[in-house]
Amino acid sequence: MPGPHPAVALTRLAVRHGLRRAFARHNPRHGVPRVVVGVSGGADSLALAAALAFEAPKQDVEVDVVIVDHGLQKASAEVAARAANACTEQLGYAPERVRVVRVEVDALSADGPEAAARIARHEALLSVADEVGAARVVLAHTADDQAEQVLLALLRGSGTTALAGMRPDRDGLLRPFLLGSDVVPGGPVTREHTEAACVALDLEPWHDPHNDDLRYARVRARRALGLLERDIDAPTLRRSLFRSAAAAGRDADLLTRLTDEALTRLTGTPDETQWPAHWPVEALGTLDPALRIRALRRLLVLHGARSSELAQHHLADVERLLVAWHGQGPIDVPGNVVVSRIGGEVVIGPRNVGQ
Repeated sequence: MPGPHPAVALTRLAVRHGLRRAFARHNPRHGVPRVVVGVSGGADSLALAAALAFEAPKQDVEVDVVIVDHGLQKASAEVAARAANACTEQLGYAPERVRVVRVEVDALSADGPEAAARIARHEALLSVADEVGAARVVLAHTADDQAEQVLLALLRGSGTTALAGMRPDRDGLLRPFLLGSDVVPGGPVTREHTEAACVALDLEPWHDPHNDDLRYARVRARRALGLLERDIDAPTLRRSLFRSAAAAGRDADLLTRLTDEALTRLTGTPDETQWPAHWPVEALGTLDPALRIRALRRLLVLHGARSSELAQHHLADVERLLVAWHGQGPIDVPGNVVVSRIGGEVVIGPRNVGQ
């Protein structure tokens, strides 16, 4: 009897390894492990739901399917209903394990509608995960998504943490399609793989028209990657960016650990809630520059700065209070936070009303 289509086999293999790694230390006394999978109805998420439907029962993992309806398009409710029907009728999920969640997206958000939709979607998925006691939210990001993420980070002049892109398993979010060939033979899973898997499984994915809308940065990045691959004859560019993200991730993890150790040494406690907002200039100024910039980010976010908006130029301005001070400041950073140098200290505090 012939085996599954190669693309179907690869998506299943990625999910198999992802679940094994995520629950390798699961204690059976804590019950059956459970995950929530986000499904949009697109090829990536349908291929993921199909792979989970096949692999999860073999590992005694329970799956809840959540279709998030952003309500950004007229037919969004119909698209969500069709995705739910595919999960129950074609993939075999029990109807009580499939739900549609409608969210409100602030289209006028300062972060833009794309980011606002992503935040609303993640909040909805995490809320369901909390409700049902799921240990992971499983997402269908592919190697193509990772390449686009890395390109956007490069355009922003970001550091290694941003260049590492999305992690396969971090902060309760499991992305099995991002597991590389060092874990999944033949990996990572690409958009071409998910589309081929849907064809092989007779699934009809929905094509989001927003994926062709050049108003969105990610769509422009996708188009730019295609042009670069063609114009500089680099057909493996996406895979190369994926490998670069993996390498940056290893470096970023090491630097993060060293930064935490440095801050623990300076404060005498590993409890970050006890790390102060007042720091002697000498203490931070003598840190290695690679650790200093990360320490500043950690402290700024800890004391109110918005991580998603904290850019390299904000950090550079704050760092100059330590190493190139000539009376400048205070420095405004996103999140209504200001940083000042007062005497021999750098002080992080809230911006006064009207300031």
